[in-house]
Amino acid sequence: MLLEFSCSNFKSIKEKVTFSAIATDNIKNEKYLKKFDDFRVLHTSVIYGPNGAGKSNIFKGIGFMRELVIKSRENRPGEVLKQPTHKMAHDKKSEFNMQYIINDIRYAYGFVLKDNLVDEEYLYYFEDKNAMNVFEREEGEVCLGEKFEENKVLLEIIENEIGDNKLLLSCIGDKSDIFEINNAFLFFKEYLVIQNSDVKTERKNCIKVMIENEKMRELIISVFRDFDSDIKDIKIENAGENLDDKDIRIKFVYDEFETDLYKEESTGINKLFDLVLPIVESFINGKVMIVDEIELNLHRNISYKIIKLFNTHLPNNSAQLIFTSHDISLLSLNLFRNDQIWFAQLGKDRATELYSLVEIKNIRADENIAKGYIMGRFGAVPSFKNDGGVG
Repeated sequence: MLLEFSCSNFKSIKEKVTFSAIATDNIKNEKYLKKFDDFRVLHTSVIYGPNGAGKSNIFKGIGFMRELVIKSRENRPGEVLKQPTHKMAHDKKSEFNMQYIINDIRYAYGFVLKDNLVDEEYLYYFEDKNAMNVFEREEGEVCLGEKFEENKVLLEIIENEIGDNKLLLSCIGDKSDIFEINNAFLFFKEYLVIQNSDVKTERKNCIKVMIENEKMRELIISVFRDFDSDIKDIKIENAGENLDDKDIRIKFVYDEFETDLYKEESTGINKLFDLVLPIVESFINGKVMIVDEIELNLHRNISYKIIKLFNTHLPNNSAQLIFTSHDISLLSLNLFRNDQIWFAQLGKDRATELYSLVEIKNIRADENIAKGYIMGRFGAVPSFKNDGGVG
């Protein structure tokens, strides 16, 4: 689970902004929160704000961090990291930090970029609430924690493979036999999902889960029924071990006939299938799903169903849904707690500011949050299209 993410000097974000999925002391929907050590974790969070305020850039910051962890080890000598800075801070450092849980271990990981290269990096895990150092890196020097300082594989990688255009976690993530390091890397590789980052791969992986997990297939069917479809079943045929697209036949079963999803269903239905698959797979397998503008390609009924799915399941599941939205029909204290609702707006220097509804004083339990948002009570004033809809 994602506990906290912060970054600075990234695109429209100039000063440090922090998103947190750690619940406040509010006892609303207490039974649905994930308990971990002394805190509780939210399964669902949403960010509202006008176009151009930087909502998407917060998610792009998470995606940028994930991309560097997974792929920067492939960088060739002389290749830079293409650090996307704020327009008024080109020569400043950019910082990325994340706390997360995987396999019941809490991690704190982060790095600092300067001039498109790695300037600092650190990784800690927590044991009995104490922070245990895996490594600290600053200006080219790496200091391994006491438990790891004599590991020959790590020392060899640091000596021969690391460069200032590579993250150390990327280089050592799955090359050592150290569980604490492999586990930390696995979160970024397998459990942090940015929607639409690789549709073809997502589809292949998700179809495999769908074949193996009856609950996922049933959830997909129920989602399509909420789309005013009279679908009765979904069948997958000719699915070999490689799950190549050319070999897969996905059949939508109706009362009196079947259709081939790829050949006979509309482009809209195919797109919806590709959007819903990874979201439901993330729910089934306890992943963190990041979705920008959830209503953009999903019918309102489907958006609501998916949010409720993540929001009100029992806490033994670690799945999270973190998304942005313009749809004010979702903005309600009947659906969310105060600490699940966030706002983004532009402040001075046209830089993104991020804050939670918790920071707004005197919010009543029965308050019409959507109305207050439209009226500008919470800042982050939405823009409006010519047809009167929220932009």
